Amino acid sequence: MTKHDQIRFYRIATILVAIYIALMMTFNSVVKRQQMTTLAARGADYALLHKQPDFQAQKWLVQNQLEVVTEQSAQKTKLQKTANDILNRERSTEDTQMVQKVSGQSYLFYRYQTKKTAFVLVTAQHRFWQTWPTFALTLTSLYLIICGLILLKFWQHRRRFATHLKILVANIHHIRHEELPEPIIFQRDASLYVLADEINKLNGDMRHMRQKIAIQQGSFDRLIDHLPVGVMVINEARQVVLHNEAIGELLETQIEDRKHPYIDDIKTYELTRMIEHTFRHRRSHHQEIQLIQNQERFVDANVVQLNTVKSKFQALVILYDLTDIRRVEQMQLDFVSNVSHELKTPVTAITGFAETLLAGAKDDPATLQQFLQIIYDESTRLTALIQDILALSHLDQKEQIKAQPLLIKPVIEQNLLLLQQKIQKKALHVSVEIPADLQIRIQKMKFNQIMKNLIANGITYNKPAGSLVITAEQNAMQQIEIRVVDSGQGIPSDLQDRIFERFYRVDQARATHKSGTGLGLAIAKELTESLGGQLTVESQLGVGSEFILTLPNQ
Repeated sequence: MTKHDQIRFYRIATILVAIYIALMMTFNSVVKRQQMTTLAARGADYALLHKQPDFQAQKWLVQNQLEVVTEQSAQKTKLQKTANDILNRERSTEDTQMVQKVSGQSYLFYRYQTKKTAFVLVTAQHRFWQTWPTFALTLTSLYLIICGLILLKFWQHRRRFATHLKILVANIHHIRHEELPEPIIFQRDASLYVLADEINKLNGDMRHMRQKIAIQQGSFDRLIDHLPVGVMVINEARQVVLHNEAIGELLETQIEDRKHPYIDDIKTYELTRMIEHTFRHRRSHHQEIQLIQNQERFVDANVVQLNTVKSKFQALVILYDLTDIRRVEQMQLDFVSNVSHELKTPVTAITGFAETLLAGAKDDPATLQQFLQIIYDESTRLTALIQDILALSHLDQKEQIKAQPLLIKPVIEQNLLLLQQKIQKKALHVSVEIPADLQIRIQKMKFNQIMKNLIANGITYNKPAGSLVITAEQNAMQQIEIRVVDSGQGIPSDLQDRIFERFYRVDQARATHKSGTGLGLAIAKELTESLGGQLTVESQLGVGSEFILTLPNQ
């Protein structure tokens, strides 16, 4: 039992003892009154009997456990002296009864007074236990049994109460820690019924609330995971408490779900400095930074304070990937620069040679012919460049044109015919190995532009008297695979991925060929991807290049 229960136990025991004492005092009072009544009766009897000559007074007194004191009696004992004092002190004609202690023993005194006779009867005062010992023992035993049962019932009740209370406390603990509470049944009149009922209601409410929180948390987590921006929440202890997949991809690391220091994931100084400044100054920070990692990335970083309570302060890190935007911006700058350069070269040549002719060089027939040829070649190149730029602008518009069945070989032959002059100028040997009935369902204009650019590239960067082989077939995946193989100088392996960039030329080719615009392969690549196909290259220096065009047959 608890200390409080022990105090209550002792209090009940004290009350029971007090009740017993009160009962004994009550019974003693009853015995006293009865004894006083009997003593008065014995006094009246003695007043009548002691006048008879044959009355044996001493025998009668012993039988009735009495002692008599008269005015002639000797005063040898304290009891006799006390009785004599009562006899002499009280001179009224009325009978008198009293209780007085003599030598620590209580005695009952009865004074009988008439005009002729006066005496005092004395007897020891009897207690309840002396008067009715068997009844007193029985009553006391029964009372002790009742008291024992009462105390035992109290102990059992308090023990059961403590056990149930312990279960209820444990149930509250289970509810706090999201565990299943232990079932317990109470009667409606039980002292803990109301508390148990409220705990059961609390458990139901908490379960319902946790379900709502779980649903909201699940929705929030799904929302966070599907955000295109990187999100991370850091607590006051500088530990990651929440993150999404996007920020792991931006930081190029696998972020653990458990709490851990954020410096395990963030290695860029600028970003860590922003986070620390947010914690120190309790102020949000915004900055565009470059992440230091394997792949160069530019991000728009926001570190936002979530609250101002120091013990619960958190920082929200939001990273928006700007890499593609910056790359596009750089490509636009490069494109403008390259276009300006590419346009400037033929325009400068045309202007220069025209000024030379106007200055008097036209009078020399040989010089006139040479300069006019150069002006023609540069104007032709300028026209091709403008056409390619227009073609790129059409690609960006993404016009939707319906596909149609198309025989492949006639398209190839038509483009070779248009480029026949260049082929003859380089004395190239051209071979077309395509089945006559091989066809593809595709957008005709885009396919024609792709083949024109690939064939023109194979002619422009081929060596004199070289070869150009064009083949086509349908592979096992029902795709059309077209190969354009030239015998040019080839492309270094480290530059093969860059030849499809706009205005990019291999250095050796730029030094020896002036007719290319640097846009043909870029246009072919983008057109191929818009059709759902793939354009790759296999090349070897000094041997030649093979461009492989794979297109779905719609």
